[in-house]
Amino acid sequence: MPMITLKRGAVLAAPAAVPAAMALVFRWLSHRLSPQAAYNTGFIIYWLAGCIGFPMVVLGPRRAARLLTQGRRPSGVEVLLLILPAVGAVSSELLPNRNKIDGMLAAVMATTGVINATGEELLWRGVFLQEFPHDLLRGRLWPLVGFSLWHLVPQMILPSRLGRWRFMLGAGLVGSVSAFSAWRSGGLRNCLVSHMATDSCGVTAAQFRLGRT
Repeated sequence: MPMITLKRGAVLAAPAAVPAAMALVFRWLSHRLSPQAAYNTGFIIYWLAGCIGFPMVVLGPRRAARLLTQGRRPSGVEVLLLILPAVGAVSSELLPNRNKIDGMLAAVMATTGVINATGEELLWRGVFLQEFPHDLLRGRLWPLVGFSLWHLVPQMILPSRLGRWRFMLGAGLVGSVSAFSAWRSGGLRNCLVSHMATDSCGVTAAQFRLGRT
């Protein structure tokens, strides 16, 4: 079987395989470690294997770097759409919890936000942008399903105060904006900035990572 077929098959399997595999990982860790350690370890595995390892195999380091830094200038409508997820995160998570933020918490919020956003854009947008650049179903909608379902997995340990499914739907809306921006611009630069800003507002998650809740 040609390598390109094997690679495309792996890419197509990712939206189902990643959430399923990570659900098993998080469940296994939750039975063996403290909630904080299980949560942090689960994310490290997700970042290293899914968000870095898999895209590096599919894209290669040079192509991944180009995708992260390239993208046509966004239109006014696209700028508005890209701002909305960050505005939602600021109003619902950052501002209500602003009194809890100190230097250490801010550093964790920013660091994990940048790592998570960069890895997820490569995994859920970048590899599909390369393999299926003109395919609406396989290149945009199918990875959006996987991206949305993945957001149920960490809630096995740290449930969202919004509720699991409501949080997943919110993540799906954020992913929709990123997918639209990535395919319209031909790169990840624009949606990466929006994703980083949104993820860096996670006060509650950062508190949990530090064992403060």
